Amino acid sequence: MTEDNNWDEDLEEDAAIARVFQHLKIHKQHTGESGRNSGVPQSNERVDFVALPCGHRMPADYVVAWFKYYLKQEKKTEFSCPRVHVQGKSCSKNLSYQDMCRLIPLTDKQREFLEENLAALVARRLFDFKACPGCQSHVERRDRGNLCVHCTICTANLKRNYYFCWNCRREWKGPANNGVRCDNDGCGQRVIYPLKDKSQDRKRLALLINNVDFKNLNYRTGADKDELSMEVLLKGLGYTVITLRDLSAQGMHAAMRDFAQREEHDKSDSCFVVLMSHGDAKGICGVFDSIEDEEDVFQAEEIFNCLNTPNCAGLKDKPKIILIQACRGGKKGSVIVQDAVSRRNRAKEHIEKEFCCLRSCTPDTVSYRDKEKGSDFIQDTVEIFNQHAHQDDIEELFRKVIKKFKESHPDQLPCKERITLSKKFYLFPGL
Repeated sequence: MTEDNNWDEDLEEDAAIARVFQHLKIHKQHTGESGRNSGVPQSNERVDFVALPCGHRMPADYVVAWFKYYLKQEKKTEFSCPRVHVQGKSCSKNLSYQDMCRLIPLTDKQREFLEENLAALVARRLFDFKACPGCQSHVERRDRGNLCVHCTICTANLKRNYYFCWNCRREWKGPANNGVRCDNDGCGQRVIYPLKDKSQDRKRLALLINNVDFKNLNYRTGADKDELSMEVLLKGLGYTVITLRDLSAQGMHAAMRDFAQREEHDKSDSCFVVLMSHGDAKGICGVFDSIEDEEDVFQAEEIFNCLNTPNCAGLKDKPKIILIQACRGGKKGSVIVQDAVSRRNRAKEHIEKEFCCLRSCTPDTVSYRDKEKGSDFIQDTVEIFNQHAHQDDIEELFRKVIKKFKESHPDQLPCKERITLSKKFYLFPGL
């Protein structure tokens, strides 16, 4: 991409987008002066549960979050019902964006997100596009033999030439022509640290729930940074990350229930569950204030219930690591933004074991988040894991996170809870 041919590229991009939308059969709805689309459910029509074509009834917010996950992680324009049967098999009924529009009253913001990502997904299949790490605009790589790509938008904004690496998606370092790697640490490697897989069949799953946009509570500005940092870390540790956004308490419960039944756990050695939201002493907030006069609050206890021995046989005797970024009360702290507001016959087993949970703060206190950088808890946890996961077990990693807070963030202190690991859990036992 060069500045001399920006006009031609703009015309090509417009034509490409038109072809993409035609391919997806997405058309702008004709509206009257009121702006309401005829024949399409309206966003102010509250739908808590939706009956999918397969017959399963699911929380509507969970279905929307699941489709977003498919777009972002699975790179698919259709998604299957997220319900998982007791045997660990997922429902195979596929749904499209058009099906979603007919079933759920999407908000303008949800519709815009889905259509933009659908278009970008198909564009990446038709062309060699990736999102620039600086401005998130989609840039086409013309020279497939060179990983150094020029972004004209960032160049204009920063008033200097801006290049990024096609491989690791960080600002470019090193000689401008390189088809193997840039000079950023870790570029060209499969993961942050080399994995020592005992079997090619090993499958690690992680569930990341990030509630950002609430009906009446404050928007969790900076949470995007936490989500991206945690995704990069977990993928580097060899986990397939299921990221779900903006769930009610019902949606969080459904997500945990289905995650516990995933058949991949049988071939896994562990799992991660990361939950980020507003919270208070009563629990973790869903994106709605209330549902039928009941508070939209998810209890952390449900995570342990869903993943315990009788409810998640696939993770029996395997470490289950839980990270929760949310307030637990309203006691004052610093000045940064607060996150407030089938069973088989077998020998006897304890209901709850092999858990290790790290909460972002102690009971009744607040958890802090910077609008630009994200939360101290998530960012420091990612930093500690990146620096020490190759040599320390999980409890030692958690201890170092707590130690860093004690030294650097005196107004907040993470705490370990409900640790029932009977052995040391190393993410890289072969090193």
